Amino acid sequence: MALRRPEGAVSVRTQPCLSSNSGDTCRAAALAGQGVILQPSFVVDTDLAAGTLVELMPEYRAVELGIYAVYPTRKHVPAKVRALLDFLGEKFGDAGRFS
Repeated sequence: MALRRPEGAVSVRTQPCLSSNSGDTCRAAALAGQGVILQPSFVVDTDLAAGTLVELMPEYRAVELGIYAVYPTRKHVPAKVRALLDFLGEKFGDAGRFS
């Protein structure tokens, strides 16, 4: 796993006992005392504010990943696709890139 810190990137080897592609599942496991998780802030913000989870190693950050919307053409974008693109832009920022 690659992490960023002020001094530069670092690679960390982990041996998870649980693996999931669901942030909610990882969050539930951490809340149940099952270990350490690496999740986006929108998954754990409420828990951090409430003190039910604590941030470890705040100087380290995960490498940012993009969210991509792939659609066939920019001409005649269906309304529901446009609504999704607008939502993604509002939720995750950089709305100008979805045009």
